[in-house]
Amino acid sequence: MIYVLCLNPALDRMLVMGHLELDEVNRAEKVHEAAAGKGINVARAIRSVGGNSKLLLFLGGFIGKKIEKGLREEGLEFVAWKAVGETRITTIIHERDKKRHTVVNEPGPLVSLSQVVKLYQFLEKNVRDGDYIILSGSLPVGLRVDFYAQIIALGHRKKARSVVDSSGEFLCRALKISPFMVKPNVREAEEVLGFPIRSFEDKLRAVEMFRNQGIELVVLSDGPRGLVVGFEEGLWKVSLTQEVQGEYFIGSGDTLVGVLIEELNRGSPVEEAISFATACGLANTLRPGAGVFDVEEAHKLEGLVLLEALPK
Repeated sequence: MIYVLCLNPALDRMLVMGHLELDEVNRAEKVHEAAAGKGINVARAIRSVGGNSKLLLFLGGFIGKKIEKGLREEGLEFVAWKAVGETRITTIIHERDKKRHTVVNEPGPLVSLSQVVKLYQFLEKNVRDGDYIILSGSLPVGLRVDFYAQIIALGHRKKARSVVDSSGEFLCRALKISPFMVKPNVREAEEVLGFPIRSFEDKLRAVEMFRNQGIELVVLSDGPRGLVVGFEEGLWKVSLTQEVQGEYFIGSGDTLVGVLIEELNRGSPVEEAISFATACGLANTLRPGAGVFDVEEAHKLEGLVLLEALPK
């Protein structure tokens, strides 16, 4: 089983317009609304390629009920515990002319200690040898900054593999417990490693530093400049043979994480898993919605993904 923790979910409202005029009245041409948060995007991507996962969330208020309804309609399996207050809304302003989006995140609700204990007990009871635990995004108010580290330690005891896609102090604390995989972008890696990443050699150094902390799989992303991936004895540069004209970039990294873990869970070789997951992330940029993509389109895009094995 793949367990996906999305502890600070949101209702995404994407406002699509030609361009945004500051200090003026703007009118949206379209509005897309969906349950979101990095973990929900991950679970949606897993389902898109025919996989199964179980979402674990804290939800509260009217927005929380709306997200529950949306998840049921999508057929996403989930377990939710009650948050104190209203689940947040994330407003995304998408400008078609500039292929640019602006994200406004609201603060999340409070989660009580009793609800945190229920989540922990659920994992203690249900996680099994060989399972994956994906820890995505930020933590809500009420959880300790080392909560992800605690879950990774639980995973170690259960012989489950933990995956961290977060940033800042949440990621820094998690690194000390050596999760199976991390997927930082360049900015997030700079923040936790403490040095600027300005060249390809710097990326290689960053991947090596993560690997030296006992992390088996490192995926370092740099937007359109591609990925550097380290796994066991392998090291790869991942790039595209030609540019893909996508414009909906939110959720593409979450898509990559979800599909990569689903492929590994199926026993796919890591090179094939990376290639297909990258293509699915690209396909996500062609459609509005996070974790939303056409699988056939992704298979076609896979022909543009170039994996170059690098000497270690």
